[in-house]
Amino acid sequence: MSQKNMNDELSRRAFLKAMGLTSAGSALLLTGCGDTDIVNQVSIEVRKELVLPAVDPEDFVRPGREVHYASTCRQCPANCNIHAKTREGRVIKIEGNPTSSTNLGKLCAMGQAGLQSHYNPDRIRKPMIRKGGKLVETTWAEAETLLKKHLGKKNSKLAWLSGATSGHQAVITKAYMDAAGSKNSFVFDTLPPAVGLAANEKVLGHAMPKYDFDKAKLIVSFGADFLGTWVSPVQFGTQYGQFRNAPRGTLVQIEPKMTLTGSNADRWIAIKPGTEGHLALALASLIADDANFKGKVPAKLDIDVKEASAVTGVSIERMHKLRDMLISHSPSLVLSGNSAEGFAHGTETANAIHLLNVMLGNIGKTILPRAKPTFPELQPQLGGWADLKAFIDGLADGSFDTAVVYGSNPLFQAPGFMKAEEAFAKAKMRIAFSAYPDETTMACDLVLPVHTYLEEWNTSMPAYAAEDGHLNIQQPVMNPVFGKGSTYAYGDIMLSLVSELDTTFKNWDNYGAYIRDSLATMKTALVNPPKATTTGQTDEEGFQQGVLASGFVTIKEAAASPIKAKVPAVRLPKLSEDDGKYAYHLIPSARMGLYDGRHANSPWLQELPDQLTSVMWDSWVEIHPNTAKKLGLITGDKVKVSSAAGSLEVDVVVFPGIQEDSIAIPLGNGHTEYGRYAKGVGVNPFKILTPQFDKETGELATHATKVSITKIANRGEVVTRAHGDLVLASEAMSQKGREIVKSVSAEDFNHNEGEG
Repeated sequence: MSQKNMNDELSRRAFLKAMGLTSAGSALLLTGCGDTDIVNQVSIEVRKELVLPAVDPEDFVRPGREVHYASTCRQCPANCNIHAKTREGRVIKIEGNPTSSTNLGKLCAMGQAGLQSHYNPDRIRKPMIRKGGKLVETTWAEAETLLKKHLGKKNSKLAWLSGATSGHQAVITKAYMDAAGSKNSFVFDTLPPAVGLAANEKVLGHAMPKYDFDKAKLIVSFGADFLGTWVSPVQFGTQYGQFRNAPRGTLVQIEPKMTLTGSNADRWIAIKPGTEGHLALALASLIADDANFKGKVPAKLDIDVKEASAVTGVSIERMHKLRDMLISHSPSLVLSGNSAEGFAHGTETANAIHLLNVMLGNIGKTILPRAKPTFPELQPQLGGWADLKAFIDGLADGSFDTAVVYGSNPLFQAPGFMKAEEAFAKAKMRIAFSAYPDETTMACDLVLPVHTYLEEWNTSMPAYAAEDGHLNIQQPVMNPVFGKGSTYAYGDIMLSLVSELDTTFKNWDNYGAYIRDSLATMKTALVNPPKATTTGQTDEEGFQQGVLASGFVTIKEAAASPIKAKVPAVRLPKLSEDDGKYAYHLIPSARMGLYDGRHANSPWLQELPDQLTSVMWDSWVEIHPNTAKKLGLITGDKVKVSSAAGSLEVDVVVFPGIQEDSIAIPLGNGHTEYGRYAKGVGVNPFKILTPQFDKETGELATHATKVSITKIANRGEVVTRAHGDLVLASEAMSQKGREIVKSVSAEDFNHNEGEG
């Protein structure tokens, strides 16, 4: 390398470092930066303080004309790419970006409802400070003074809790924490499968490998609701559609409570909760007996098939049929989800399921490796319950004196046994960056109202990327709803804070400029970066224009190395017998819509009927018909569901899609704050979980709680929506008096078939 090139490389690296980035691969070219709009090219002097927003009604609005902007949905960690339709400077519709490999133009109900979250009447519009024990509105000047008093200095006892994060938002938060001298950064999101991701990392070398659904002839899913709430349902739903095309693949779903994926399966198998690993090992043992698999068992098997059948509730005959399907339908794909991993032996269960993939030769066929990331700081951080516990424990024992929360609501989501409210109250200063008045926000001393994702600049990476190096671009699609000086972008606030402690960040006057400069700096590390497309347009203007019009870029990354799977010996515990008092397993079930409760303030999603029971605007407990008969319950009865940690009162919905020893209460409701549409609606099953944790990762065992059921009132009205009409839940399984699905016993079916 020449001296000049060496100096250039050093300056590039210095500039990357100033941005909080390091490069693990490609040489990068530092170029100038301009500002452009997707529809109207607006060239601005490089690094000028004035940066026009992507949409400025004063200059760009044409009455009656639709304008579409590419951006990113932030309604869940999937981070799908979107097109936002605006008219008269207001966003009026959100759809999927058809050029994105993440969602291929599709968008789920939660993504569509992002519009209502954006215009929510209960959004916080002014900063708030706690005075006299109450939060009162204040000016931004006073709020900023208090903010910099507490965060504009080094503090090793500062604790920061974020929701799932990635991209430059993760980078600038880390840069601030490093500058503040604190190592107490935590990431907490309730639904990403933290146990499964950790097992993937250990066994496959990748936390989130690529899954080729469409290459599989058979998918066997142990509770991975990939069409509902598991990781990236829009992406997986698209792959699933290809999987179902000719030759049609077969789906087997094994879980204690039917999910949306289970309702689409060719075979749905109800299994006793916590026994999924036993079934996986039993299948591995049966496969190992086949002549073609002799000597192909990579780990010692310690399982008795007859005992496994008794433990799981799955007959030996059905196990043999599953074994035959797995052998004959190759390649296959075996998945592990939250309901299988939510126990103290969750990691062991995930490993047992990995064993099946290894034995069947699925590695390298339907499970593919990931490339080493060029910019590791941009990678998704999904977090988990172990981070939440560490955050709460640190507050409880006085290790942290200042607590900051952004994008997470621990006081709602934390189980009662964690005593999150008591721990949070011990902090000397509690700060929230929040758009909505949720439980955690309203318990803080300083509240800073922030933009929604439709009002701010950012980048992010999807929780599951269909292609390596996929980086989403997020741009404001309209001016802030409540006008200038009401809410501010989280990135702008963070840039101001980190600049107080690290002067290199003073290069940027606003977060939008930081994002655009960063993308320009990464230009030569991108696959096919956009160039000038019109006469008189510079390459830099063409680059910025093209990036914003696309809504994403692809970072060059080294070729992926083959997966060398290493499955450790699986040691599953002997399951304890029922103690008599708590006879039923509690399943806190996530569903498309309210998700984990973050969307309970959206009336569109409260109004969205549950995909299987059709109940809306409420919580309920699902009980198998045989269990309901034994307990003398019918749909609409009110019961008390009690665990060793607490109790809830909730209405019954008799539902056949659940294992007989289990009950399910959906997540999403039970808020004590969070605005008019969420407050006081339903119950939160997380609150009565008992203190059990995965032994390997420390994650909360969310599906291990045992409960009792006591009837406290006779039938009331449980409102559902069936075929456009409001009806009682007891009538929802029929259409104008006709059964939607007729069921018949195997004995009667075989008898009738014989007669035919």
